[in-house]
Amino acid sequence: MIGFALVLLLGAAAGWIAAQGARPRARAYLRLGAVLYGAMAISQAFGVAPPAVRDIVMILGSSVLCIAAYSAFKNKPRFLSASVMLAASAAAGIAAATLGQSVLAAVPQVVSALFMLLIARRFVFAGNRSGLYLALSALCLVGAAACGLAPVANLMARAGLLVFAAAAVAGVALASNLLVEERGAKRRHLAVSRAR
Repeated sequence: MIGFALVLLLGAAAGWIAAQGARPRARAYLRLGAVLYGAMAISQAFGVAPPAVRDIVMILGSSVLCIAAYSAFKNKPRFLSASVMLAASAAAGIAAATLGQSVLAAVPQVVSALFMLLIARRFVFAGNRSGLYLALSALCLVGAAACGLAPVANLMARAGLLVFAAAAVAGVALASNLLVEERGAKRRHLAVSRAR
């Protein structure tokens, strides 16, 4: 299991690095997500309250990634909206960890993933690779939520959760970074067209 935790830690590190190229308003959320998933990797590797940390991080992490995607692809979210979403996610994560009900942890993750798919839809249909990356990251969040519903003793599900989480955090950061590059290339193309 340590190897899969290392994959998640490396995915979180890749997300942190890729966040550098994202819009400034999304960068803080992307890096917060990377830190949360990195904490989950360390918890899983060293066995420090893995089920409780997993539930809390998977909920908060998916919500933070959703806010980061909204910030990168749409507009900066209102402070109150983001605060309410994170507070509700934290409450659901604490309830899931306290009651031992993983289904409480899965619902906010799936809602965040669906919202990310809605954000990505327009970009995918426009042919932008950034939208495709975001859509794949959202599907990885759904995969992680599904793996989180399996019993704790199921090692394959725990490994899948770590790999899906690594792909999700790195994917959202890469999608945000790629979006900036695509918009920069489009602006350069328009500038060249106008100069002609």
